[in-house]
Amino acid sequence: MAKFKTRARALDLLGRQQIAGIPTAINELIKNAHDAYSYNFDIDFIRRENLLVLRDDGLGMTKEEFENRWLTIGTESKFSNKRSSLPPIDTEQKTRPITGEKGIGRLAIASIGEQVLIITKAKNLELSDGEMRNPEGNIVVALINWKFFEIPNINLEDLAIPILELKFLPTKKEVDILRNELLQCALDLYNDDKIDEGDLSDLNTSISSSNIDPFQLNEKLVGEFNLEKNAGGTFFYISPVNETLIYDLEDSKFKEASKIEKLLNGFHNTMTQGHPMPVISINFRDYSGDDDTYVNVIDEDEFFTPDDFNLVDHQFSGEFDEYGQFNGTITVFKEKNYEHIVTWNGNNFKKTQCGPFKINFAYLQGDPKNTIVEKSDWTRLYQKGEKYGGLYIYKDNIRILPYGDSDYDFLDIEKNRSKRASTYFFSYRRMFGALELSSLENSNLSEKAGREGFIENKAYRQLQDILKNFFIQLAADFFDDKGRAAKSEFWFNRKEELLRNHKALEKREQASRSKKNKFSSDLDIFFYNHSEGIFISDINAILLEAKLKLESVVYFEDLDKSSQLLIEYENQFRQEINNYKKQIAISSPRGFVPTREQRKDYEAYLREFTLLERGLVKISLEEIDVIVSKITRDLNIEVDKRRRLELAVESISQLARKENSEKRKETQDTLREVSIRVKDFTSDLMIDLDDQILRVRDNFKHLSISSSSDIDLVEERKKMEEAIDLISTRNKSVMDKIIKQFTSFYIGKDEEGNVITEDDISNALSEELEELRERVQTDVELSQLGLAVGVLHHEFASTIKSIRSSLRDLRAWSDVNEKLENVYNNIKINFEHLDGYLNLFTPLNRRLNRRREDIPLLEIKTFLMDLFKSRMERHSIELIHTNGFRKNKIFGFRSTFYPVFVNLIDNAIHWLNQSDIERKIIRLHADEEGVYISNNGVEIDTRDKDRIFELGFSRKKINGVKGRGMGLKISKEVLETENYDIVIDLPRKDSTVTFKIMKLIANEK
Repeated sequence: MAKFKTRARALDLLGRQQIAGIPTAINELIKNAHDAYSYNFDIDFIRRENLLVLRDDGLGMTKEEFENRWLTIGTESKFSNKRSSLPPIDTEQKTRPITGEKGIGRLAIASIGEQVLIITKAKNLELSDGEMRNPEGNIVVALINWKFFEIPNINLEDLAIPILELKFLPTKKEVDILRNELLQCALDLYNDDKIDEGDLSDLNTSISSSNIDPFQLNEKLVGEFNLEKNAGGTFFYISPVNETLIYDLEDSKFKEASKIEKLLNGFHNTMTQGHPMPVISINFRDYSGDDDTYVNVIDEDEFFTPDDFNLVDHQFSGEFDEYGQFNGTITVFKEKNYEHIVTWNGNNFKKTQCGPFKINFAYLQGDPKNTIVEKSDWTRLYQKGEKYGGLYIYKDNIRILPYGDSDYDFLDIEKNRSKRASTYFFSYRRMFGALELSSLENSNLSEKAGREGFIENKAYRQLQDILKNFFIQLAADFFDDKGRAAKSEFWFNRKEELLRNHKALEKREQASRSKKNKFSSDLDIFFYNHSEGIFISDINAILLEAKLKLESVVYFEDLDKSSQLLIEYENQFRQEINNYKKQIAISSPRGFVPTREQRKDYEAYLREFTLLERGLVKISLEEIDVIVSKITRDLNIEVDKRRRLELAVESISQLARKENSEKRKETQDTLREVSIRVKDFTSDLMIDLDDQILRVRDNFKHLSISSSSDIDLVEERKKMEEAIDLISTRNKSVMDKIIKQFTSFYIGKDEEGNVITEDDISNALSEELEELRERVQTDVELSQLGLAVGVLHHEFASTIKSIRSSLRDLRAWSDVNEKLENVYNNIKINFEHLDGYLNLFTPLNRRLNRRREDIPLLEIKTFLMDLFKSRMERHSIELIHTNGFRKNKIFGFRSTFYPVFVNLIDNAIHWLNQSDIERKIIRLHADEEGVYISNNGVEIDTRDKDRIFELGFSRKKINGVKGRGMGLKISKEVLETENYDIVIDLPRKDSTVTFKIMKLIANEK
């Protein structure tokens, strides 16, 4: 009687060659951890050692379970009889459905790496017979080299798996024992002539390639995974790792997520509203450098969230019953809710084999012109869609691969869209959501052995057909590009409205852009002329000419003529000064919404212009009065004072009338132009309606009344009515908007008599909106900056730790090798300099030194010298202090004050470097009123003094890049929390700029 024999290669065929890739293998191992009731599953990829460590805190295995279940192919995960039993369950947790089967997960390890060290400990639970599962707390350790299973002509019974049972986590010593047993197994096969010399060499190389000490490694790795007391778990140490893992981690493009990212971020459904809570937490740490620093591949914020679900344009949720019929809710543009049914007759209304299931997904309009989502949110969601978009399938809240991947279009969504986008509305990358299945309801949907989707049986084909029909029908019912279907009319009209609004805003923005640029240019010219003294120079030129002309009247013998000329000249030059004032004046913004910076510049301009009016212009007019009075006294002539006054009033009146007449004409012309545009536009609307009526009437020619039934005629009548009503409704809606726009027009006076127009209200709202947008953007940048500082501090600390260790090793070599002495000393000096910078992070880190204390100001100066010494030496800048600064202290947190001083000194160095002064000095002083930080660099512009502490304001440019404008604003806010303030003070002696930090009056409690 013949018997079947099993070649060792069968495991390779079932495992490594069956699995699609490393991401799929990792997915299987996570599912195994899920079935073992793990709470946590951590993955650590240590690149420098080419080692992948996978750890879970689940039930683990006893030696018997490991041999009879883990090392047995085709175990019964879901079935039991008198000869076998189901795997153990954790009675302390809610029962979990079994996701793994056929032993694929354990064999999948072979696709990750050549050799695996397995450490497992069974959690000590009470079994059904009352006995404890692992009363002695034994740890099982085994070593498997998968290359044995790739060699032809070896049977499974020829191979032995070395196993140890320990009371402790193994060290390198125990691992070496297992390795030696594997080496002996290879040698036995060679001696038995079952492998050749080349095979033996390959096996020896592979077995000896990894040098693992699990005890030490587990102490160093992040994450609480201990196998003490009653705890259980399973650890896999895989090395050497297949090189494709690096490609799977780094194959992400700008738009797309890597395979590993997409697998791990979407393992559980965490995106839909009310999603089930994940039962297992997953981490993947990638140690890509030569130290202990790592990057966590999994970022919850990277994947879709329920908040994202609420933001997008359309939502779809409901259930497909056992007949494949959908019943649920469709929400269009977050405004219109429809209870909707989608029928499917693919199974002649019989029960399906796929079973009932749920669907819940959201959809983002692909064009920003047609979306209701805010621009910043739309961009973020669009980018997420490019990386993670798709319809994911979850069975018992565990993702089924590869559904959800953008390159696996199992519903032909993108294929159909490429044929006709107007008919096939949906795009795979613009949707995200979940198809929810369960083992109980959808048992006929089984995964392929290689985990490349479901087996394509009748149940799967029915599921596929139901969903294809669903998306095609949804597109026809709700998103018809002509708005012909009843339920699609709202989407069509709203989309058109959004498009019109977008175009109107775009047109308005284009029109206002040139006005904005001119406005900014005018302000820049004003402040330049002001700072260069051009206004004074021009007025003085007018005064000089006035003086010469006025004094020339003394040469006329006729005193009456002299008197008349004196009056005329006086009026002429008064007029010239007023005209010059008008020439340099800048009109308030019109026809555009100024930016916050422009508004602040304009406010600064108004202050300076008022000072010019009350100062330079007024003094100039008084100077003319003085000249006229002196001449009348010198000539002893009588000037008609009433005539002088009349001429002055008449001149001012003529100017006012002229300016107001011009503005009145401009206003009336604008009103006439708007009136003409409204009349023309409404006439066009009526022409559209008349044309539609004519087209409908023309259709009568082609309608056969005698041969049509009453039902057909009713349908025809409805079509004609709808065709006319469509244009009529549109026209009325447009004209209602025009009426609303004009009837809401506002003009009036407030209690103080100031005139308020609709434009003032609109501008106020626009300014508020602009400020809010800028604030949000700044807050985002600020939070990113904070995170970056935290990461930098962590990375820097880890790097320094590694360098210290290496320096100690190098010291030993330099002691015995004179040639290395200079190299060592040079590295040591530079390292100490770098280490000093690391220590400077300490007072800046809010988590450290959180204790209020009296801080000697001299310690702050020492800190500043350590930080900026090299920069100040490079730019020849002195940092000096007074006796007052040396004697004083400041009370509070170091983490509050140090960053403020750092920011002030950093700014001072920058602006001193921009100046051409010979001796550059930063001076520190203190007295009973406060602490003063001064420098003699570039002065602060007049218009900037009130804005310098505003968020986002900066004049600083480094390599052409404008500063963030955060430092002084943050400094002010941080100081205020400690009851301090920072202000610009009058420049102290020999300085151009002085900042003052002062204690505020204590708040009463």
